Amino acid sequence: MMNEKQYNFIYSKLITGKDDVVGMLAYSIYKQHKIEFIEDFKVKKGKAPEDSDLEYFIMSSIAPSQLAKYRESACAILSENVAAAVQDELSRIDIDFQKSIDSVVKRHADSVETAVEKHSSSNWKTIWLNMASSFLFSVILVIVFILGYTTESNLRNKTKAVLETIHESQTEQGDSIPTR
Repeated sequence: MMNEKQYNFIYSKLITGKDDVVGMLAYSIYKQHKIEFIEDFKVKKGKAPEDSDLEYFIMSSIAPSQLAKYRESACAILSENVAAAVQDELSRIDIDFQKSIDSVVKRHADSVETAVEKHSSSNWKTIWLNMASSFLFSVILVIVFILGYTTESNLRNKTKAVLETIHESQTEQGDSIPTR
């Protein structure tokens, strides 16, 4: 028969202290594994295992690699649960934040609407002033363009005349230069 010390040995290998949540979860996984072994044994053998039958299970369970697997499984379960809890909390915060934004927008929408209505009559005046200033700007732009084009055209004619004079003087000088 197995003595009580072996069972406590597994407990002390998996749980390092009273706040060791991973160890406690690992021990629960070990216990679940043990129950599965016992149920499987009952199905295959038609009877409950005796202490001598459990000895091989316990020996394999206290192997360092198996103890590490229990703790790794516990860490994975704990991580998944923490991640799910964090995700739930983030979703709740997001919903609360959206409700806050909607509340602020709703509160200020009325004051913005009132301000727009108050200034809407002066908006027509602003529109007419903008249209008048755009028309005036267009007229000034046309005048500047016409002046610029005529000045440019006049400048082109004067430049052409100067170039022709220079060309004629060079041609006349070219005729008087003796060739070798």
